[in-house]
Amino acid sequence: MKRSGFVCAALLVIAAGVTGCAENPSVQSATPATTSWKNAPVAATSTATKAAETAAAAAAQVVADPAFLKFDKMSAKLTPEHEAQLLSLLPKLKDAKAITLRGYCYKKDIGNAKSAALARAVSVEKFLVKQGISKKKLSRRFNTEDAEHAVRVEIGN
Repeated sequence: MKRSGFVCAALLVIAAGVTGCAENPSVQSATPATTSWKNAPVAATSTATKAAETAAAAAAQVVADPAFLKFDKMSAKLTPEHEAQLLSLLPKLKDAKAITLRGYCYKKDIGNAKSAALARAVSVEKFLVKQGISKKKLSRRFNTEDAEHAVRVEIGN
């Protein structure tokens, strides 16, 4: 009895699917329809505008605090944007007596938050050493209490 109920239910699903396919509209003729291009690219333009606004907002954030590098939740890799931020700080960093790289990783988001925070600080440290900053000036710290995934470059004089 169970098997026949299952078979009936399966047949109903198949019949509904076939009926749904039969109700699809037929394909239009192969000749292109006359469309006003004034209306067509509106969605693309608005998407491009949104992307430009997002990029402008990101650039504004870089200007607001270039010493704070935000990372993706599961990433410790420097992006080109991070490198640009660090390069903008380079003159101040070369004159500094001490530089603290404080890695942030929220412990409720990541299992081994301390390691992730320090890995972010290490990736920034490696980049700065390649740029000519003395490793003796650099120290690493971590913070797993704040809900951030970032590295803050703290300049001490």
